[in-house]
Amino acid sequence: MKKLPGMITVISILLCVLLVSPAYAGRSTGSSGSSGNSQQLNDLPPFKFEIHKNGIGYGSCPVYTAPSEDSYRCADGKATCQTNAKMDDAGFVSGWLLVRYETNNGNVRVGYIPPRYVKGFKSSMYPHFGFIQATANDTILVTDNPMSHTDSFAILDPGEEFYILSKYDYYKKNGLEWWYIQCTVDGKVACGFIDCSTSDFYLGSSTGH
Repeated sequence: MKKLPGMITVISILLCVLLVSPAYAGRSTGSSGSSGNSQQLNDLPPFKFEIHKNGIGYGSCPVYTAPSEDSYRCADGKATCQTNAKMDDAGFVSGWLLVRYETNNGNVRVGYIPPRYVKGFKSSMYPHFGFIQATANDTILVTDNPMSHTDSFAILDPGEEFYILSKYDYYKKNGLEWWYIQCTVDGKVACGFIDCSTSDFYLGSSTGH
């Protein structure tokens, strides 16, 4: 996957799979078929966020696309969440807090805050991921903004392997329905969203939930 120039225990399985890069490397990007269909995908659990209108009070925190400081970080490596303002959380993944928040330009990002920045925070949410191997049939755009079809931070090329972790269909009525995936961007692990209706891929095997 390549970068576009402009623009408790979650599961020990998550750490293991996150550290295994797919066979094909992606490329990052700036801003910016039909998907494989099987019972495996239908059985994936959706994840949602708890809204914090006034934030959670931990100040400004770095955000990575996956729960590792070696993972890809958007905004030229400077993606940051202001946790004293309105934001949402989906629970902890291997000690990292999965959050959704607004950026300075009004866009939305989803990513992970490192454990040391949110010590003492208790979440009522608990994301649950499956790992279904997939391979892109065609070019697929990856975004960290599930509220818009206009942003992307990376491209999956045809033949590139990735993992489908979950689905995000909270705003399906607005035409926003996504698969949440793990892939690689510029050689780094990354998690993001691909469009359910336009992403063309075929499935491999599941590595568990």
